[in-house]
Amino acid sequence: MIRNAIVFTTFFFLASCQKNNMLKVPEFSFNSIDGHHINSDSIHGDATVICVWATWCGDCIREIPELNELVTKYANNNQVNFIALSDEDEATVRKSLKRFPFNFQHVVNSKSYSDQLITGAVKHFPQVVVIDDDLNVIYEVTENKGKIFNVLDSHIQDIIK
Repeated sequence: MIRNAIVFTTFFFLASCQKNNMLKVPEFSFNSIDGHHINSDSIHGDATVICVWATWCGDCIREIPELNELVTKYANNNQVNFIALSDEDEATVRKSLKRFPFNFQHVVNSKSYSDQLITGAVKHFPQVVVIDDDLNVIYEVTENKGKIFNVLDSHIQDIIK
């Protein structure tokens, strides 16, 4: 039963492929914990980095400084968005952010959406996705163990040129 659900979910996500075999992110509409409204239309035309993370995930915490460096680099560029999705509740995320500042726009209780971003058979943390200006997934990495800044920066540069 669980295997069938995983196969169906994976098939559904892959079936959303657009021309040129690009995966398009499902439409969304969120409110960040800081009160900003973020939706598919508001990021269309921009480069967007989405990080699916968990407060208990050591690799997620390890990536935060590099992800924050990207936010700093593009702080004055309104063509680049940074969104963090957590399946956890707001109080848990806020408590972790006090200890490990993470400068993305944070969306909590996002499991139903983040589950749709799974490109493998199982969900792993962290998952970082780069979305181009047409909302296509152009890069995705899960359970990253290496440095990520240069790879993400390169994809961002390709989109905003």
